[in-house]
Amino acid sequence: MDKKNILIISPHPDDMEIGMGGTVAKFITQEFNVISFVVTDGRRSTGNDGEDEMAQIRKREAQNAARILGIEDLVLLGLQDVKSPENQKELRRNLRDIIDQFGPTELFITHPKIDKHPTHRAVSKLVIEIMKEMHRDKLLPPVRIWCYEVWTPFWKYDWIEDISGHINIKTAAIDAHKSQIEYKNYTQGIRGLNRYRAVFHTTSGVTRMKYAEVFMELPLMSD
Repeated sequence: MDKKNILIISPHPDDMEIGMGGTVAKFITQEFNVISFVVTDGRRSTGNDGEDEMAQIRKREAQNAARILGIEDLVLLGLQDVKSPENQKELRRNLRDIIDQFGPTELFITHPKIDKHPTHRAVSKLVIEIMKEMHRDKLLPPVRIWCYEVWTPFWKYDWIEDISGHINIKTAAIDAHKSQIEYKNYTQGIRGLNRYRAVFHTTSGVTRMKYAEVFMELPLMSD
């Protein structure tokens, strides 16, 4: 099996775990090279702590979740948001450097149009802009772009991954984000979605999957 270089971009510290934690756990067991790149520090999430304290809490939670999944390369960019030109410039500089040095063969993002969270869409749109710039400048290695689902389930998908053997480690990684699941127990919600994906994947025959994650491919030069 060829080694793959996998770059996963999360707008917030917990998005990768929610959308594709099971697949990432499989990547690690297959000894693929994985970099988890988290854009914002999540300081504005619901909670009683001040923003600076919440940012530190979420940093520790992201580090714990990465350890659970077996991720060794975790990049916490730590932006407060992606609204300002300065922060967008910082994202552009860091992402171009990682793509140039790492040479990802597959890149994962939240969907720039379908995901209903505005920060998810904003981050992914910026990522696509950066990649188009690198493609235009002939600096982009051959890479496939995949979208994972977080806030909005996909109505179609191009790839389904059986995570039956990794659902528990995914659940543990999500649960590491204690500050978030205290007010919204999305662990149960995403397990339900992953169960649904497995059961309803086919209209005929019997699926052996118990839990699955799905991905939509995004052609780089699409509108």
